[in-house]
Amino acid sequence: MFRSLSDWWHRPIRSGDRVLGCVIGALGGAWGGLLGRLLLGQTPVSFSLLVEWASGVAILCGLLGILFPRIVTIVLYPLAIFGGGQS
Repeated sequence: MFRSLSDWWHRPIRSGDRVLGCVIGALGGAWGGLLGRLLLGQTPVSFSLLVEWASGVAILCGLLGILFPRIVTIVLYPLAIFGGGQS
């Protein structure tokens, strides 16, 4: 397992890696912005403000996913799959 992770990490970045980083960054950023605003901000908060925070952080993390796809994929993957399915 560690060998395949090492191979993945040292492989040149392809366009597919950037697309995956962008998608994971946007999904994880949306959850991070939403939960971060709820937990760290003043309450009560309007739904429109939550949507603004979630979309702003999603755009920022999506752009970071294009620039740094592997780091964003590793860090934000747990948030990207949050609420995404049932076992």
